[in-house]
Amino acid sequence: MKKIILLIALTSTSVIFAQDYPKSLPDFEISNQNNETFTQDDVSQDSYAYFIYFNPTCGHCKTAFKTLNLHVEDLKNTKFKLYPVSAKNDKDTHAFFENYAPKLLALNNVQILLDDNYKFADTFFVKGYPTAFLYDKNQKLVKVYNGESKIMGFMDEIK
Repeated sequence: MKKIILLIALTSTSVIFAQDYPKSLPDFEISNQNNETFTQDDVSQDSYAYFIYFNPTCGHCKTAFKTLNLHVEDLKNTKFKLYPVSAKNDKDTHAFFENYAPKLLALNNVQILLDDNYKFADTFFVKGYPTAFLYDKNQKLVKVYNGESKIMGFMDEIK
């Protein structure tokens, strides 16, 4: 009887964890820095898509984006699209990039998005800052990265 209860508990737990993150790119609607609507239909389908949800006031996010800034040459030569998704307004987000990741602003494969009402965070079940989501060309979830130390981990997946 104890084994059956343990099996049920483990199965229930794995279902809860399996539901944590959408397995394919969910429907969402946020804005870009030009205050235009950006949805899942606007996501590039000719390469990997790497969303990084961050808050410009977060110390861990500052460290993560400093790391990305240091590796800008690697990022420039890799086939993927980077979508930093800010939990703040355009002014705070722009200042953040100027201070912590200015080299990213010059990359063609970067598009900064804004989620100042947390709709993206709710849809993607973001649990902390920074949280990154790697999707393949078919918009299927490859991996989720939590924390600043994992920010470059996606490079191993797409090479």
